[in-house]
Amino acid sequence: MNKIVFFSLSLLLLLILIPGCFTFQTPPPTTTPPAGTPPVIIAFSNNPATINAGGTSTLLWNVTGATSVSIDQGIGQVNVAGTRAVSPSKSTVYTISAINSSGTVIRSSAIIIVAVPPPPQQTTDSNPVINFTASHLGGTSWQLNWNVSNATQIVIQPDVGTVNPTGSTVVTIPSGQTKMYRLEAVNDWGWAYWQVVMATP
Repeated sequence: MNKIVFFSLSLLLLLILIPGCFTFQTPPPTTTPPAGTPPVIIAFSNNPATINAGGTSTLLWNVTGATSVSIDQGIGQVNVAGTRAVSPSKSTVYTISAINSSGTVIRSSAIIIVAVPPPPQQTTDSNPVINFTASHLGGTSWQLNWNVSNATQIVIQPDVGTVNPTGSTVVTIPSGQTKMYRLEAVNDWGWAYWQVVMATP
């Protein structure tokens, strides 16, 4: 009985002393680095939102967490915050791109609408009035004479082209040939024309 008690006490003492004689290295916990954060486009706008052709609007942007920021439509690399005056000739969408090692963020919220100019007001309510004649000067020479009112553009074809409302010009028609000249006049109401035919003996 005493041997059993002694053995039990010895075993218990051994179990107590063994942990003190050895050093156990606890492995560090496995840690996963947190995923990166993409850039944040805090603001991207333009003022004013509507301009007339030839006018100017100002882009405004503010970006955080980006290593590179760019705007399309030919602007290119920009600072993370800033402004830029633009004068598009037509309605245009501007897109900003913010980049870092975690990805790219894009926003297209700056829309500039170029207002279409109103059509010109009609200044007349009738077609042009034309007086167009030709007179033989002798030989192969002829003189065209014209007087046009209520017209914004006057053209004589062939050969002559655009002319003033009143004028004359000399043309040559070879002997034995016939030629026709046509005067056309236009305005914002409509158009009119008159033709003369000349034959040189």
